[in-house]
Amino acid sequence: MKKYFIYSSLFLSILLLFIVWVNYYVLTYSKEDYYYNVEWLDNKYVWLVFWASILANKEPSDILKDRLKVAYNAYKLWKIKKIIVSGDNSLVNHNEPEVMKQYLIKEWVKEFDIYQDYAGFDTYDSLYRAHEIFWVDELVLFTQDFHLKRAMYISKKMWIKTYWVETNLQKYLKESYNNRREIFARIKAFFEIEVFKSKPKFLWDKVPIISDEELQEIKNWLLENKSE
Repeated sequence: MKKYFIYSSLFLSILLLFIVWVNYYVLTYSKEDYYYNVEWLDNKYVWLVFWASILANKEPSDILKDRLKVAYNAYKLWKIKKIIVSGDNSLVNHNEPEVMKQYLIKEWVKEFDIYQDYAGFDTYDSLYRAHEIFWVDELVLFTQDFHLKRAMYISKKMWIKTYWVETNLQKYLKESYNNRREIFARIKAFFEIEVFKSKPKFLWDKVPIISDEELQEIKNWLLENKSE
């Protein structure tokens, strides 16, 4: 019995040390290119808004709404030009990217500036797909502080040049729960990147982000061919 107690205590001590070390390691990646105000951000091209819960498949939750508000503010100030909204659309009656897109359109974001990722099931998948499908090698990420540090770690490990804007506009329900959850979410991210070298559940054909100049060229070509 005494030996069992010693081994159990040793195992728990090692497990606790591992949890602390992984969290510290992940957090060390969040010390650069961090912005609290979009006005401080240099002009960038593409930004990504991570999913959060939606209400009745119609409205973004407070957390998601604040991410969209701050991102729109950056768009309005010409800090960013193109938007990727990444979320879950695995069920017919649950479409996070579409809810996000409609919210942005109501805020006067041009529809052709919005790109939807329907299989961003978690932070890792959203960033992996942004890099592999949308050919993005530079991103601005908009999310709350509790989530942002993990996203920083993942993006840096994927060699994406990333800038981060915090979107804490209010006190949220379940803040303590979100902070506790992040402890284990960082461990999950660590294993996905450092151990398993995971790939997203879905990888589709490339959808490169089209610049405004390229879009205008396409429009001109269509007009010319239409008149022939």
